[in-house]
Amino acid sequence: MKTKFFKILILLAIIMTFQSKLFAGPFNLVYYPAQDPIVNTLRSALFYPGNKQFSFMHKQFFMESNFYDQGFVYDINILKDRPSLSYKLWLQPKPANLITIIPGLGTNYTGLSLTAIAEVFYLQGYSVLAVSSVFNWEFYESASSTLTPGYTPVDSLDIYYALTKIINHLEKKYGNRIKDNILVGYSLGGLHTLYIANYESKNKDLSIGFKRYLALNPPVDMLYSLKKLDNFYLVADSWTKPEITKKIYKGMRFYRKILDKATNNTAKLPFTINEAKYIIGLSFHLSLVELLASIHERHNFGFLKAKSSWFSRNALYKEIDNYTYYDYLLTFFKKNYAQKTGKKVFLSEYNKRSGLKAIENTLKNNEKIRVIHTSNDFLLKDKDREWLKSTLGDRITFINKGGHLGYLYNDQALELICKDVKLPKKK
Repeated sequence: MKTKFFKILILLAIIMTFQSKLFAGPFNLVYYPAQDPIVNTLRSALFYPGNKQFSFMHKQFFMESNFYDQGFVYDINILKDRPSLSYKLWLQPKPANLITIIPGLGTNYTGLSLTAIAEVFYLQGYSVLAVSSVFNWEFYESASSTLTPGYTPVDSLDIYYALTKIINHLEKKYGNRIKDNILVGYSLGGLHTLYIANYESKNKDLSIGFKRYLALNPPVDMLYSLKKLDNFYLVADSWTKPEITKKIYKGMRFYRKILDKATNNTAKLPFTINEAKYIIGLSFHLSLVELLASIHERHNFGFLKAKSSWFSRNALYKEIDNYTYYDYLLTFFKKNYAQKTGKKVFLSEYNKRSGLKAIENTLKNNEKIRVIHTSNDFLLKDKDREWLKSTLGDRITFINKGGHLGYLYNDQALELICKDVKLPKKK
């Protein structure tokens, strides 16, 4: 009887230990302002190159000058008869692991937040490679195999093909100065990072062979996320033009204060929830406008009627400005894939094959994967968070505040990120 009792106690201890790892509480940020997660998302603007010397970083190389200018811009041909793709490299003077960063929706390789996170990794002793998003016009024109980005299995392979060419070139050029490869992606780039992990796990003979995959705030459901961003932008439909202009200038003035270091990182942001929604929605909407202009130039699907020339494109851009991401999927995306497959396209099916649940087995079993998310990211539903917890276990960390990437400027969060990209010591 006593033996049976002890066995039950041991079993309960094992279950409790497992559950404590699986459903561990969130990572709490100290002194992080308590505001709505949508407003706090705007705190990502506080994260820019050279904004401060992080207390946990001891390596000081030559940071007195502009960090962006310390890197090298290279061009490489990815697809035949297409423009070369530009990318940025910050190379350590001695052999080091290379971190490749895939950014969020529409971001160019020159982006401020992208450069800021590259600076963080560089100060930690890594070489860093930065590329553009598949939804950025420059990547689209140079390296997209499809006329309409948005289908994750295809987009992630386009990124992987480009990275294979880039990293092979760098390894030949710099030899042993590049050691192991690590892949980091944030927002949409995080989704692509995890799909690349899935691709490599099923194709062991691939040339890159990333040793770690870190995804920051990846969306679980692409369609849900894009509709959310559309709704943020459309919040201004009830505003007059002078009201919209006033709110845009308000955002620009605040951003100017950030760059002039005239604002406190812990101060509350002076925006209402609807103002924050519009600023977030507008920034992503502008990326869509650029992408649609590039798509129309590459192939006329017949949806845009405005005439344009190199001398005047105002009418075209005005027409494009009426499109949301969901409109884009219903028109350009559906028509392209219907023509390619010869079948009727159902967005629900493409969306199912584009989200994280489509690669659930890889997420469960690939020990190289790490994910950092927030407990209040508006791009996730509560059931998405629960699914991520149960799927990834102790390989995911939830930060208690920050909305969508609004924690990036925070020292504690940066320490966590640097901890998760660190490779285990070789035996």
